[in-house]
Amino acid sequence: MTVDKFKRPVVVVTGIGMVTPLGVGKKDNWAALTAGKSGIRPITRFPTDHLNTRIAGTVDFLDSSSKGMTELTFELASLAASEALAQAGIEGSNFDGPLYLACPPIELDWHKRLELNDRADGDAIGVQRLLENCRTKGGHDFFAAAQFGTVASQLSDVFGFSGLPVTLSTACASGTTAIQMGVEAIRRGECDRAVSIGAD
Repeated sequence: MTVDKFKRPVVVVTGIGMVTPLGVGKKDNWAALTAGKSGIRPITRFPTDHLNTRIAGTVDFLDSSSKGMTELTFELASLAASEALAQAGIEGSNFDGPLYLACPPIELDWHKRLELNDRADGDAIGVQRLLENCRTKGGHDFFAAAQFGTVASQLSDVFGFSGLPVTLSTACASGTTAIQMGVEAIRRGECDRAVSIGAD
C-alpha cells in the first residue's frame, strides 16, 4: 500500500461524473466550455415575476427537472454516479463500498403540497388541513419524498452500495464534505473504495 508523508494510505480518484447547466457528462460539458457556451439562462422552473434576478445556472433539461426536489436530486446523482463508475471500470449493481451523498434539505414541493391540500375534506386550513388529509386519506405516497435519506437509499438500491448510505447537507461545502468523508473512510481502512456525490 502506498502512503503519504503522514503514513496515511494514498487515496486516488478513479472516476468522475457530472451534470451541470451545460449538459450531462464530461464530454458535453467540455464541448460547451470550449465553444464558449454559457450555462446561465432565464429561469424556467418557477415564476420570476417581481424578482430582481431572473437568470440562473439551472439544470432544467432533465426528465425530472419539473417533478420536484427528490426526483431531480436522484436523477442528478444517478447520472453522475453512472458516469463515474463507468470511467472507473466498475459495472453492475454491486459496488461493494459506501455512499456519501451531499443532498439539499428535503421538503415537499408546492405541487405536492397543493395536491395534498386538494385531497382533504373539512374546514381545517394550512398545516392542520394537510395533517388531517394524511391521517384520513393517506399520504404515504408523499412520505418518501419528504425523507432526507430517501435519495441515498434509492441510489443504494440501484448501484448496490454497501452499508448504510450517508446523506449530508453542509450548505455550499456539502460536495466537498462528501468527498472528505469518502477519503477518511478509506484511510481508516473501513473500505477499499467509496462513492462521493454532490447533488442539487
